[in-house]
Amino acid sequence: MPLEITLSEITTRLRQGRFPNEQAISQGIVLRVLQELGWDTWETTIVWPEYQTGEGRVDFALCHPASKPSIFIEVKQPGRAEDGVRQALEYAFHTGVPFVVLTDGRTWSFYLPAEQGSYEDRRVYKLDLYERSGEEAAVTLKRYLENNRVQQGEARETALKEYRSRNRRSRAKAEI
Repeated sequence: MPLEITLSEITTRLRQGRFPNEQAISQGIVLRVLQELGWDTWETTIVWPEYQTGEGRVDFALCHPASKPSIFIEVKQPGRAEDGVRQALEYAFHTGVPFVVLTDGRTWSFYLPAEQGSYEDRRVYKLDLYERSGEEAAVTLKRYLENNRVQQGEARETALKEYRSRNRRSRAKAEI
């Protein structure tokens, strides 16, 4: 099934309140989306659940190569995605993981933990499934999380370019 259709279906179920907690979001949304993006969700050295960091556990580590995290995904209760920003970015920063995703199923925020600025400054993009069509949401998720793009470093490079471009614009506005 194309990702666009999957996301439209997920959005309908979100609106119906069918994902009441973190576990339901992890299983019914996150793993399903990752599978559609080319991740082998059954291989736990690739999509590592409850990855232990020095400070705690992150819900998922997307690994490339196997057992070496490239992306941390932190899943939160519905409506509480932003509650985990500090924790997730600190886990990633101390572990050397360059990219973090925070989600409650509905919103997906993409962060570069090692960059400068406030937590908000380090957010590259925030996707809200209620505000975007399935097609638009699929493009965004593919840009940052598609397995091939992550393996080739393209996902992170895209995020870095977007971060730098946004920060140049905000510095220019501040100087004006």
